[in-house]
Amino acid sequence: MNSVFIAAGTVDISPRRPAILGGYERRTASFKSIADPLEANVLQIEGDHQRATIVSTDLLYPGQTLRSLLLGSLALREDELFLSASHTHYAPMTAPGMPLLGMVDDQYVDQIAERISTLSKSLEMRRQRCSGTYHEGLLNHSMNRRLAHLRLTSSGFSRAVGMGPNLAGERDERARVLKFVDSSSRPLAIVWNYACHASDFFDSLQVSAAFPGRVRKRLRSELGAIPVLFLQGFSGDVRPPFTGLSPDIKSLAKRVLRGPQFKNAPSRREWEGWSGNLADCVAAIARSLAAPLQLREPVTRRIDVPEKAYVVEGDGSKSLCWHFVDCGGFRIAGINAEPVVRYRRVLDDTVDGRPLLTAGCLDQTHCYLPVDEMLGQRGYEVEGFRRIFGFPGRFRAHLEVPIVRALSDAIA
Repeated sequence: MNSVFIAAGTVDISPRRPAILGGYERRTASFKSIADPLEANVLQIEGDHQRATIVSTDLLYPGQTLRSLLLGSLALREDELFLSASHTHYAPMTAPGMPLLGMVDDQYVDQIAERISTLSKSLEMRRQRCSGTYHEGLLNHSMNRRLAHLRLTSSGFSRAVGMGPNLAGERDERARVLKFVDSSSRPLAIVWNYACHASDFFDSLQVSAAFPGRVRKRLRSELGAIPVLFLQGFSGDVRPPFTGLSPDIKSLAKRVLRGPQFKNAPSRREWEGWSGNLADCVAAIARSLAAPLQLREPVTRRIDVPEKAYVVEGDGSKSLCWHFVDCGGFRIAGINAEPVVRYRRVLDDTVDGRPLLTAGCLDQTHCYLPVDEMLGQRGYEVEGFRRIFGFPGRFRAHLEVPIVRALSDAIA
């Protein structure tokens, strides 16, 4: 194995002036306070000839502008910058072209790029040899949100798929943790991966990293003030399990007309109880029996999926891109979309058994990614998202084939 060096760091990217938070169409007022800081956490991995920079940001989506600024400032090749978002719905919008999800403040994007660039450049002289371990365990903290139920539609009441708590629906409750330590076993950085929308917080007008921030704080309470990178798993159809009626007439009407619903927002007590328990469970997994990783210098690839391969009637601007990082003992595969949970299982069936972390919400995220059987069922992940995402195309039949084949061919 080649010598592998890492360096890691953290920078605060909380907004410093008023902004509308991204993620919800009907949220039109600026945030009123900061509940907990937004961060960018950076991990640089370098061997004798290859390098990779992995950046995890507390944002809804990073956006193409931020990616371009970082590539230029850091003089990285496209495949050397793995840029992901935690998908918190409580940060200012940074991805252009989706005004219904939030207007972009260009100055804020510039500030984030500057802060991440400054941090990344400072890490270049701090790289050190490391070893790594892999930890894995089961959680029980998400819920499927695609529910077939009797609903009021344009043609009257009929059984249709829509948003609602589906206790029997698919989830991916496996949490995956990478821990890097120095020669004296001192923790250097953590990367953790879990599939759940970071879409719930008790106050829609407060800035928050949501549950990834709560887990980060818990891990640091045990391991010290180290960088903690979160990779948002394939969570297009799962979210936190806050169900029941919100205390308003509109929510009651939705329950009558559309079936069981998720709450508009959990109470503070509900959110703190759920996120605190999640954080405790992830911390326990990070302490669990470790599998040592045989690390090698990173091999990185970006694999395009042309828009016409998975969409009809598109505008030509929504090509997808898999980003693959292979460090021997572990691999990371991400895409600029929000794949549903099933895609994790599909990938597991096509690759070998080495640890694989999977992430959506990379770069300029374009769409949800349903699986084939969902196309006839319709629902938000197939059609409902298109208007607010500015996504004019419609998914092709058998879209799984070009999506998965692009990555599996590259991995093989």
